[in-house]
Amino acid sequence: AIAREDPTNPRTQSFLGAVALVENNFKEAAKYFERALLLNPDAEQVYYDLAGVRLNLQKPEEALALLGKARAKFKIGFVLEFYTAIAHVRMKNYAEAISHFTSAEDLARTNEPARLNHIFYFQMGSAYERSGDHDRAERSFQKCLELSPNDAEAMNYLGYMWADLGVKLDQARVLIQKAVDLEPKNAAFLDSLGWVLFKLNRPTEALSWLLKA
Repeated sequence: AIAREDPTNPRTQSFLGAVALVENNFKEAAKYFERALLLNPDAEQVYYDLAGVRLNLQKPEEALALLGKARAKFKIGFVLEFYTAIAHVRMKNYAEAISHFTSAEDLARTNEPARLNHIFYFQMGSAYERSGDHDRAERSFQKCLELSPNDAEAMNYLGYMWADLGVKLDQARVLIQKAVDLEPKNAAFLDSLGWVLFKLNRPTEALSWLLKA
């Protein structure tokens, strides 16, 4: 109804995109945000809204191209750097991703410290782990867990990383067990628990959890 009243108003299109986004209708959201940008190419926030939608649609190259346009038009800020990092992770450009995560962290520390939440450090830790920098990955996941002690995904990721490396196995088991306690039907967590028990030379227990997984 709003779109019929004023289809040429970029704010209307942006609003409709936001509604579609809340409903997880990413294709519809993309359509509205694209229309909003055509109507107003200077609407900075819409670049980031549309980039986020394109990431959800598994189109990191398109997201990165859009963010490049925003980078040429606007002052570099946290959201621009964070989404750029995520796009590079999706494209498996981990070194480039880490560079942008680091930039985003520096910008947020100065201007928007609340941006540096557990979600940020989980994503940063994942990029470090995939790049092979396990020490920095560990620090990022620990920071994530400081900010959100019941983050089961972070517990599992860090615990599995330790188990895979064959280090801190007792700590890994405790972390993964906590994740399983929080989400007892999560097959990935059950698999991780089986893996760390196998690494601890407890094959019978490991098999039980792997079969559950």
